[in-house]
Amino acid sequence: MSDKEHKKDTSEIFIEEFMKKEGLEGKQIFAKIKMLVKDLGTDYSKVKESYDLLRREEDFAKIIMEESKLQGISVMNAIIGIIEKIGFDKDKVKETYLKQKVIEDYADKILAEEGLKGKSARLKVMKIMDTVGWDKKKIKTSLLRSTIASRIHHD
Repeated sequence: MSDKEHKKDTSEIFIEEFMKKEGLEGKQIFAKIKMLVKDLGTDYSKVKESYDLLRREEDFAKIIMEESKLQGISVMNAIIGIIEKIGFDKDKVKETYLKQKVIEDYADKILAEEGLKGKSARLKVMKIMDTVGWDKKKIKTSLLRSTIASRIHHD
């Protein structure tokens, strides 16, 4: 048995014992704890502290989602990301999420007009918006200049 296989077995045993001790079950929880163990090792107190924080963030995100009538895993992940940056201030989290949503929607609108799709294209447009502002003409010009194929075709 190689060291890698032995380490994997040890971490899985730790995860199973941790879940049993904490009264947890399910594949999703196992996967979350496995990520924590990968980052933190098999120190019980560190894993417990991180898992408790993760649960608090998820519960807080669920409350915000219910109040705002939002749904979806991607929305929850976005809100959790905001909570990690800002903290547990409900009004600031909601405000930040709504601002981010407006920016994403505007970027999606520009992408639709240009016939483009995808997360990377949306991120590129959002980055351009940070630089040039919200002027559609400037955004579209910068987008055309940002790709070699479009630049060659454009000139």
